[in-house]
Amino acid sequence: MRKNVIFMCLSVAWVGLFSSCSFDNQFEDEAVEQSTNRKGKVTLDLASSVDFVTSTRAVDESSYQNINNYTVNIVDSRGQNKFSGTYATLQSRLPLELDLGSYSIEAFYGTEYAASRDGFKVEGSNTFTISAANTVTTTVNCTPTAGKVLVAFDPSMATYYDTYSVDFSGTSALGGSVAHWGKDDTAPYYLALSEAGETVTYTIYLTAKAEYATLQEGNKNTEATATGSFTLQRNTAKKLTIKPNYTPTTEGGLAITITIDDSTNDKTIDIEVPVSWIN
Repeated sequence: MRKNVIFMCLSVAWVGLFSSCSFDNQFEDEAVEQSTNRKGKVTLDLASSVDFVTSTRAVDESSYQNINNYTVNIVDSRGQNKFSGTYATLQSRLPLELDLGSYSIEAFYGTEYAASRDGFKVEGSNTFTISAANTVTTTVNCTPTAGKVLVAFDPSMATYYDTYSVDFSGTSALGGSVAHWGKDDTAPYYLALSEAGETVTYTIYLTAKAEYATLQEGNKNTEATATGSFTLQRNTAKKLTIKPNYTPTTEGGLAITITIDDSTNDKTIDIEVPVSWIN
């Protein structure tokens, strides 16, 4: 009898041990499953749209179309950064594993200036939510935060004027400053703009040659200005072509004609701009 009791006790002990192992394995499996269910993955489609039509030697606009150059930041709902680096680096880690929750993502390249001939900024952003243990795809479309302006002085301007130039102003980023275009300049300006676009004012400064001066109250005036404005949207370009318009008169019949070439419109319009002569 004593042997049987001992055997039964040992059997119960072994059963308890196996039962304990079984429960431990069950808890471990559930923990792994719960841990897996608390995470998901994201993959990113990044696109860059730089639609400036006119070419320039000052800035390599093609570099802005290479999405591998872009910096990407992913931030969770608590403001904690989950990724920061180039898109080329992120691609090697996609799909990126993240905890369940909401995230914001931004991508950008370049630097924003009020007015610059050296570069501009392209940016885009989006939000996404990981709600299950699967892979979601988010898209970020990046566009420039600037518009581009150019000036082309007709070669005949040199026949009638000693000097001529254009100042661009009026945007919120410029404030009280101007972007100055000299008569020998060729590189375009990139002007930072609000999302809705802005009105750009141009002021043309002219100094006529003595033989083309305008006679006013017995005095010959050679200095003059002409002003106008146009609406400029982000990711578009406008070009001002300025040429003289001379009609010989005893008082001096010198004026200018401006053609504003909109890159989104094949039509050009010649604008007769009155010149205000300065005493």
